[in-house]
Amino acid sequence: MESDKYSKEMDIAVRVVHMACSLCQMVQKGLVSTGSDQVKSKDDDSPVTVADWSVQATVSWILSEIFGSQNVSIVAEEDVKTLSKADSADLLAAVVNTVNKCLADAPKYGLQRPDKVLGTLQILEAISRCNSTGGPTGRHWILDPVDGTLGFVRKDQYAIALALMEDGQVVLGILGCPNYPMKKEWLNFHHEHYQNMSQLSPPSLDSWEEGCVMYARRGSGEAWMQPLVHGDKKLEWPNSARRIHVSSIDDPSLATFCESVEKANSNHSFTAGVAHSVGLRSVVCVRHNQVVYMQFPCQLEV
Repeated sequence: MESDKYSKEMDIAVRVVHMACSLCQMVQKGLVSTGSDQVKSKDDDSPVTVADWSVQATVSWILSEIFGSQNVSIVAEEDVKTLSKADSADLLAAVVNTVNKCLADAPKYGLQRPDKVLGTLQILEAISRCNSTGGPTGRHWILDPVDGTLGFVRKDQYAIALALMEDGQVVLGILGCPNYPMKKEWLNFHHEHYQNMSQLSPPSLDSWEEGCVMYARRGSGEAWMQPLVHGDKKLEWPNSARRIHVSSIDDPSLATFCESVEKANSNHSFTAGVAHSVGLRSVVCVRHNQVVYMQFPCQLEV
């Protein structure tokens, strides 16, 4: 049946993204105590963290174990060049430790943990396995382990993005947002505000639900959002999933658009002019009521 197509792939992908979200939350909390040791710069000066490599290794290992390493093509962002350098021994050790901690919790997400702790070479191989170049034919998993590393480092918003492409078409899309609240009223606050308040007063059962996973299958006409699982709870499908949809606003004057907060990534003055000309309001943080996203290069060729 068409409705059952990709059902196993979707089930596994959602579960592994839940795991990746938990991993990122764990690493992000440790950034304060460890400082910049877990953050490095790549050749293009963009930041990369322990979370980037650890998520990539974890997702790669799970997909390869379930679908077979010979049958899995993964296109991902990170390689092992930095980790393989002589002065990166502590960084590599942190990645190995983080991956094994995450995989040890696999049963919590309905997945199987390794029979024994993975060694350094196994984890480097898992990261390196994500070196596929993809292509217009065949099946390929596409992974961005931490989309928005600057947001991650700042303890702000970021995402774990995983998709499945088949013969050039995206058929599954899964987005994990570890710091994104399920209740839209909390969007007016930075998530750290909630964390600080929680330390003063334990949260009630109906308070902030931190983090979610969103997913959709091509042709289904539906998209869903699940809250992350916390503490000793286990992921039970569909984990209080609720349907999500695009905004029904069709009047530009009532819409709100967002753009990249980084000036290096978008020409803010140009987008402000475009927004003003069509009556849009502009904000730069993610909100439930935003329906237009604009990004223009900082230098436009005429």
